[in-house]
Amino acid sequence: MRTAGSIALSSPGDADPKVISNSSMWQSERWNLAVTKIPANSRLADSVLLAFRLLLRRRHFDVVYTVGCREAEIYGLVCSVFGSGKRPHVASEILLDEPRPDSLAWRMKRTMRRFCCRHIAAMIVFSSGERDLYSEELQLPRERIQFVPFHTNILEPRLTAGGEYGFSAGRSLRDYATFFAAAEKVDYRFVVVADHASVAHLSKPDNVELHCDVPRARYLELLQGARFVVVPSKAGYRSIGQVVVLEAASFGKPVIASDVMGMRDYVSHGVDGLMVAPGDAKALAAAMQTLAEDDAMCQKLSVAALERVRTKHTFETFSDQCLKVIAEACRRSEHYQHS
Repeated sequence: MRTAGSIALSSPGDADPKVISNSSMWQSERWNLAVTKIPANSRLADSVLLAFRLLLRRRHFDVVYTVGCREAEIYGLVCSVFGSGKRPHVASEILLDEPRPDSLAWRMKRTMRRFCCRHIAAMIVFSSGERDLYSEELQLPRERIQFVPFHTNILEPRLTAGGEYGFSAGRSLRDYATFFAAAEKVDYRFVVVADHASVAHLSKPDNVELHCDVPRARYLELLQGARFVVVPSKAGYRSIGQVVVLEAASFGKPVIASDVMGMRDYVSHGVDGLMVAPGDAKALAAAMQTLAEDDAMCQKLSVAALERVRTKHTFETFSDQCLKVIAEACRRSEHYQHS
């Protein structure tokens, strides 16, 4: 039985652990019952204040769960000074920088990050390929790095009518240079929603309509009006693009994605989307041409993508799996304390 301040969950059948966190997921009833949120903004001062509020209140909970790089690192640093309070720390959304081993500043930052994160009991990542990456970079045992498929942000996934244009959106590590080069080879209309920095100095083809930094409501309107969605990504040191892929699938839009780490857990080539090699404008153009012309292929991919979202990427599925990782971290913590 669990009492206030205890390390809980001695068996898989126990109730969810009591979690204190800066994470909010109002869409999941189970998450809201298990998690007490401490609101915090993204400023440095707010992250420091959050760490001390977690420190002061954690004795009433089973586990501390942080979302964000700065939040995890500052809380880890505070624990190094004041102790963990025998409460395991679970973290997610710690984004790694591209390696710059010749940079003294980068090496110092990596050393500090490793120090701050060394006592993390479990880390949630959104790509299976990140397990080895984070284990090596943060020098944590691989079993502490757990992959949980990300969720769609669309509350009611549904099939929407196919439109008359291809659509692309996003900013992090987007390869719009390759996208523009491919679009120029295809006799079809395209609409892009990007930020100014991602498309600066690029030459836009005449068949591409470009929107920069638009409100989310306008992005969703353009997404729902598309025939298919393209997520052109650069190969990088972190997984990206899942949000657009899952939102597209939530409206039954077939997706063409670059074959990079962040996409391989979310798109199965020829089943619920198409994958092309990153930076290959010719292959991307061929995939675009296929979906622009082949109604049967679009229908097949649309139905499969929507089914995948409904079964694997809902808020409830995501929160259930996160709580499973958190509960297991509690059980391991209890085991180590009594061994």
